Amino acid sequence: MPSIRKFLLINLLLVITLVTYVTLVGNYYVDQKEIQKHLDLLMSQYAFSLQALIAHENIPQNAKDIQKKLNNIPNLAKNFIDVKESNYQILIWDKKGNLLLYSAAAPKISFKNLHEGFGDVYANGQPWRMFSLFNHYSKYNIAVLEGYDIRNELAQSITRDDIYIMLITYPLCGFLIWIIIGRGLSVLNKVAKEVANRAPAHLNPVDIDYVPIEIKPLVDELNRLFMRLQFAIEREKRFSGDAAHELKTPLAALKTQTQVALRAKDPSELRYILMNVISGVDRCTHVVQQLLTLSKLSPEANAINDSIEVNLVKLTAEVVAQLAPIALEKDVEIVLNSEKGVVYVLANATALNILIRNLVDNAIRYTPSGGFIKVEIEVDQKNIILKVVDNGAGIPEELRERVFERFYRVLGNVSSGSGLGLAIVQQIANLHNAKIELLTPVSGQGLEVRVYFPKIFSR
Repeated sequence: MPSIRKFLLINLLLVITLVTYVTLVGNYYVDQKEIQKHLDLLMSQYAFSLQALIAHENIPQNAKDIQKKLNNIPNLAKNFIDVKESNYQILIWDKKGNLLLYSAAAPKISFKNLHEGFGDVYANGQPWRMFSLFNHYSKYNIAVLEGYDIRNELAQSITRDDIYIMLITYPLCGFLIWIIIGRGLSVLNKVAKEVANRAPAHLNPVDIDYVPIEIKPLVDELNRLFMRLQFAIEREKRFSGDAAHELKTPLAALKTQTQVALRAKDPSELRYILMNVISGVDRCTHVVQQLLTLSKLSPEANAINDSIEVNLVKLTAEVVAQLAPIALEKDVEIVLNSEKGVVYVLANATALNILIRNLVDNAIRYTPSGGFIKVEIEVDQKNIILKVVDNGAGIPEELRERVFERFYRVLGNVSSGSGLGLAIVQQIANLHNAKIELLTPVSGQGLEVRVYFPKIFSR
């Protein structure tokens, strides 16, 4: 697995190298331009100074002595600096264009081809920069020349010095980047150590006060993972506690009934006891099924989050058809009414099936023999409404909030149940952003359950 530190170090050094190279090239051309201007200024100042010095001199009479001194300038300069020749070469003519004086290394240039001011000439096999003074009020005309090779050497020398400085500072730059990156990544080690040193049951969020902005999303997701794990563990504990609480009594009753059956001698008494055992087994089975269903209905369950467009009318009709035999056995009439033949809701089909089944099953359980159950599906501007209405004992208004609690059952109910049906319905409704209401029917007897599902506006 690649190292973040090595990746940053290599790429930062490559970027620094590229930027430095571009900077050196750019500086070279910029320096060339500025150096040429500066050297032109120095050359012109040198020419004007020379003109002022020789303005009153009688060069023809002293030409030989002055020429010897000019030829000896490179030798004198070597006593102070290592040079092959003087930077400036001079040429002096009289008014008629006769060459009077010249430097030792000055190129031979025809006076007729020159013009006053700056110019470039090619002589002695190399290019020269020249500044000429043609003063009609003076005795002499002057030309000062400087080889472009000397000029370019100055810019190249500056560039070489920049390269040497870069090569010297490059390792230091790499070392400093290595340290800075290490300090920047040290917070990752802190987070890793904090997580590594935690006990398995310690799922509190990681402190993000010292976490940089760049890795804050990672730590936030890690904290969300801890929260989901904590919820999952608490759900498992709650499931274990609920199962132990709800199954302890019926299992003890089953054991007692079995012990009584072992001592029974009358066949009719034995049959009665065994029927009670079967009833207890059915109740335990129902409780276990409800508990398993409730444990699966969590926000973390991926299957619940896989919502599709479900035909609520069709699904409700299927559930009613499956539970109709139970209603007929109890002599309870059950009907299904819908304004439309097709009504779609955005839901998980399995979870929605469980919701409808629990509502209809509860209605059948708590409706007395000879009663009726009406299941309706209505559509308004914002919601799709599922109604389950019965004419049973109903639920007092003051207890309608508590019936959604696990294992809570209204006192006085003689119907079998686990007290988990409405808790399951509430959980499924929450997962689908649906709202549940418990009302008294228009007849004034029984219970009306309404489930409001958000309407699919594309339909």
